[in-house]
Amino acid sequence: DVSSDDAGFRDVLLKIARTTLSSKLLTHEKDYFAELAVDAVLRLRGSTNLEHIQVLKKAGGQLRDSYLEEGFLLDKKIGVGQPHRIENAKILIANTSMDTDKIKIYGS
Repeated sequence: DVSSDDAGFRDVLLKIARTTLSSKLLTHEKDYFAELAVDAVLRLRGSTNLEHIQVLKKAGGQLRDSYLEEGFLLDKKIGVGQPHRIENAKILIANTSMDTDKIKIYGS
């Protein structure tokens, strides 16, 4: 039982991930992706809800371009005439579409 030993637990998770990835298309990069997978699972800090781990797929690049980001990624393109960098920004996270044609404005 390695549940109380952090290093041992991580090692067991890495072995499981490597075994799982051995039969996939990632077989040549299985060590790299095993590390990513284990790091992602350990960041859940005991939660069993794997929906907290999301994968964003982007066309192009190499497998080694994949990385685990701490925090939240917003997959949006910068609009025409919009600044590319904003400092001290206030950010709204909403679980609804922000398309202007779909927003109902109350009181109008």
